[in-house]
Amino acid sequence: MCINRDVGYNPGMKKTTSGFTIVELLIVIVVIGILAAITIVAYNGIQTRAENAKTVAAVSAWVKAIRMYEADKGSWPTVNSCLGAPSTYLGVYSGRCWPAEASGWVVNPTFLTQMEPYIGSSYPEPSSKNISDNLVSQYRGAMFYRATTTDMQIYATFLGVTTCPSIGGLPDSFSGISQPGGRSCYYRLAGP
Repeated sequence: MCINRDVGYNPGMKKTTSGFTIVELLIVIVVIGILAAITIVAYNGIQTRAENAKTVAAVSAWVKAIRMYEADKGSWPTVNSCLGAPSTYLGVYSGRCWPAEASGWVVNPTFLTQMEPYIGSSYPEPSSKNISDNLVSQYRGAMFYRATTTDMQIYATFLGVTTCPSIGGLPDSFSGISQPGGRSCYYRLAGP
């Protein structure tokens, strides 16, 4: 009688193969999908906060310059203007930052000339991302608005928020208006 003494030989067991089962692969794919979704949501939140912080910083700098202009000249800038460099809003909407009224709101060269002694030639730029889903009515960035000869306002847009953030001690004069992608906020520099 011949006895097979090979180590590991068991005539009653089937030969096993190495690898992953379909269930194991599906579990790994689901876990990777969940981690990817969490990462994308976190990244989008960081981007939104960064865009809003950019707008707050830019508007704060412009408010200081506009207030210095008023203190120096005894009057407010004479024209409405989007806040930022001439190139801030180019590319879409004919360079407008706010919905078209007559020729629309654009960066006004006269405003930049008036502000240059107080802000320099490196103009702070707010986010230029549109918070409206309407192709005609864009709301992006910020603007200086002379509502009347004594009522001076700053309009600004913020992505994905429900309340208007505080900017440099400016009171939020209208609590803002909800838009599909965020909120358009209205701040009063001077006036009623």
